[in-house]
Amino acid sequence: MREYTQLHRVLTGCGVAALLVACGEPVAPRGAVPLSAALSSTGITTSFVYDPAVGGSFELASQHRITFAPGAVCDPLVSSYGVTEWDQPCTPLSAPIAISARSYTAADGHPRVDFSPSLRFVPGSEVVLYLRDKAAAADTTAVIQWCPDGSACVTEAAPLPSYVTKRDQALGMVYRAIKHFSGYTISAGRTSLSYDL
Repeated sequence: MREYTQLHRVLTGCGVAALLVACGEPVAPRGAVPLSAALSSTGITTSFVYDPAVGGSFELASQHRITFAPGAVCDPLVSSYGVTEWDQPCTPLSAPIAISARSYTAADGHPRVDFSPSLRFVPGSEVVLYLRDKAAAADTTAVIQWCPDGSACVTEAAPLPSYVTKRDQALGMVYRAIKHFSGYTISAGRTSLSYDL
């Protein structure tokens, strides 16, 4: 009963995790299982469990969000990963998996989120990343860039309209579908961008 009461407070009120992930916002919509939210000198790490049977929408720190369709994640134990693999068929994940997202502000003042573990998504499945950045949402040059581990961030080629960065100025959100995890940030105010292969 005590565990239920604590979880209920986090999901409906302004418990510690809710304060870290934006008080008043839902911490764990239906299908989401919150694990923790921890503040550190390098940002706020939010952990959650993705259940491939139900998908879900997960609130991250600083009012960022990630949404998954059911069955959208490739099983990392048996699926390949890398820039040549994003559009290749894979074995979908069949069991829940814990995911961590570290949210912080990059040196250029825009938000960045780094996900762990590195995962790729079943081709054709929808996974959408929403980054809250009011200035970028009003900037038509703003794009969400992929940040490979230990490498410079790049703007990925977007052959399908769903992978093009979109902006919602009223909500202060910049968002797009993504094909895989590691890190993402916003680039704005540039007229030329580098693209990955």
